[in-house]
Amino acid sequence: MIRHPSPATTGTATGTAPAPVTALTLPGMEVAGPIWQVRHHRDPAALALADRHDSRCRPGSGQLGPPGRKLVLVSCCERAVWVSHWPYPQLALDGLDAWRRRLFRNEGAGLSSQLIAAAAMALTARLWDERPADGWVTWVDVTRTRRKRDPGRCFRRAGWTLDRAWTHPRLLRLRAEVADAQVAEVEVPP
Repeated sequence: MIRHPSPATTGTATGTAPAPVTALTLPGMEVAGPIWQVRHHRDPAALALADRHDSRCRPGSGQLGPPGRKLVLVSCCERAVWVSHWPYPQLALDGLDAWRRRLFRNEGAGLSSQLIAAAAMALTARLWDERPADGWVTWVDVTRTRRKRDPGRCFRRAGWTLDRAWTHPRLLRLRAEVADAQVAEVEVPP
């Protein structure tokens, strides 16, 4: 078993640093097949990764995501988590019928743009039969990301575009289409 150290963290709700991430990695065994595994919204590996994300409202909470339809994906090496969320219409405060990237954290599972496009978006499209009218939507808080030239770069490289019709003092809203062509690229785990 290889123990991967935690990156710099803001700590948990109790003020203590979270335990290091542990992933089972067998020497000489390359991961062939799906990048992501579907997990429960109370999965310990998903919760540990989420607790280290800047958007986590309540670190230490025993579950992921708000009410609505959600899909929790964890990379095979347990170094990345993705949560797709599709709120029920009465709960969508912005009025959009869209799949939302609720959470994405990558601690070394691969190139973020590839994890987003080739796996998370494609797997969500494969597992959810219905399509939202407004595609994908996500927000990037420029004050909570590393200072860089173009916040949200991994999403842009994965095919997302800046929604210039929406403005906010610190948030960027990115949009993407739900493409059926993405569906064929991913194997669904058993």
